[in-house]
Amino acid sequence: MDLTDVAVERTYRLRSAVLGWASPATRIDSGGAGHLALVDGDTVVAAVSHVTWPCPAEPEVPARYFWAMAVDTPYQGRGYGRRLLAAVADRARACGERVVWADARESAVAFYTACGARVAGEPYVDDGTGLLVRHVVFTLGVARTVSDGSSSP
Repeated sequence: MDLTDVAVERTYRLRSAVLGWASPATRIDSGGAGHLALVDGDTVVAAVSHVTWPCPAEPEVPARYFWAMAVDTPYQGRGYGRRLLAAVADRARACGERVVWADARESAVAFYTACGARVAGEPYVDDGTGLLVRHVVFTLGVARTVSDGSSSP
């Protein structure tokens, strides 16, 4: 399974199918945003978008925001979500960022906490999706704190 940078348009089918978004584009998809995908042949089976963006819980710390993380249903449970998180954390570290965070759907909070995130703040309704979300925050240190299943630091 290849991990690669893709044009945001390649993530739209998956975003709609997995996240249920009627309009898969978001207002922050451009302007320096990156889009990573795991690709099986020509098909995007897992994707996440990311950009340098301050974390409301730690506004003074250099941070990377990620959104629209989705893994196609037949591919769930294989560690692809963790692999995407690790790749975003690696991109953040390469830019000197020390926090990675997201607005997580309530149904996904347990996944992120199992990956090492902490929950920050109260739940709220996201303006863009209309979903109830919570901030999940990963603090990046020298050693990898977003586990992709490997033992490397």
